[in-house]
Amino acid sequence: MALSTASHSRPSLWRLALVSFVTASSGAIMPGPLLVATIEQTAVKGFMAAIWIVTGHAVLELAIVLLLVMGLRAVIARPRVRGTIGLVGGAALVWMGIDMMRHALGPSLSTAAQADAAFPWYKLMVLGAAVCCVNPYFVGWWATIGAGQLAHAAPRRPAEYLAFFLGHEAADYAWYALVALLIVTGRRFLTDGVYRGLILACSAVVILIGVWFFFVDGRLLVSRRETA
Repeated sequence: MALSTASHSRPSLWRLALVSFVTASSGAIMPGPLLVATIEQTAVKGFMAAIWIVTGHAVLELAIVLLLVMGLRAVIARPRVRGTIGLVGGAALVWMGIDMMRHALGPSLSTAAQADAAFPWYKLMVLGAAVCCVNPYFVGWWATIGAGQLAHAAPRRPAEYLAFFLGHEAADYAWYALVALLIVTGRRFLTDGVYRGLILACSAVVILIGVWFFFVDGRLLVSRRETA
């Protein structure tokens, strides 16, 4: 009887996946380098560019989930670790934003589509993982919301971990597929001027996010030294 009660107290796989999907949406819709990379590559390569980018992002998140289960949360929750990640990642985001601005003022959309700007699928996967590695928001989300949700769900069986992971990735695929679809279907409205303006606006957001992380996490490191 006790065994039966315990089994009924476990959350269903569908419920676990749904909660993971809803929570992950808070991170998916956050403007950042992944969104910028998706817009840029979808504009020159098409809808599948977004799918490959998010797939690379998903592979990275699979590694993150496995590491969280193994105890990574205790490491990345430390103020000095978070502060260092914020400084390095913030600087990387600022550099990335400036580089995007420089390229946005260069070739037109039509010539970019024929140039090296359009990556093959394996480079798109690497890009999807790489832009998240330098984004402190990505690390911060998993150190707080992601890790907290995983702890609250307390999955035990492999099927429960899989439901959590698939629910999370479904949110990313749904959001970025929608972004890519809007870009592809609106291609006739995506003139060189609109494309450049979109990249410039996104790169400005990336720079602001980078500066914010740089100063906030820099203060975190300074405060830790003062209290040490």
